[in-house]
Amino acid sequence: MNFIRDNIILIGAVLYCIGALAWPYIRKGAKITNSQATKIINKGKTTIIDIRDQKQYQTGHILNAVHVPLSSLQERIPKLEKFKGQSIIIVDESGKESDKAASILKKEGFSQINILRGGMSSWMSEGLPVTK
Repeated sequence: MNFIRDNIILIGAVLYCIGALAWPYIRKGAKITNSQATKIINKGKTTIIDIRDQKQYQTGHILNAVHVPLSSLQERIPKLEKFKGQSIIIVDESGKESDKAASILKKEGFSQINILRGGMSSWMSEGLPVTK
């Protein structure tokens, strides 16, 4: 107890640093690989949200993906409420815009958010199944 009392500022600084380092991972979704995504999808109870624009989505998407362009994600949150208790995988074209969607969904109370690392480009380059 004396150690804690005597070093409270040092302990506070360490805890603050740990929190600051962990915050980006807590705020955004976990980045997962294609093989991890496949395992999650195969377990079921997973919703795939494809945030690409209509043209990109029509060139090919993951089976059963829900198409919600990033530009309209905020206004379509009420329609996504039914997926709140499920694991969610966010997919974009290259993995660069999914963080924005993850942040929006986190603010709205979605908790099990995953981001497909490399997006659909990576998915398709590995020859994984897509549908049109």
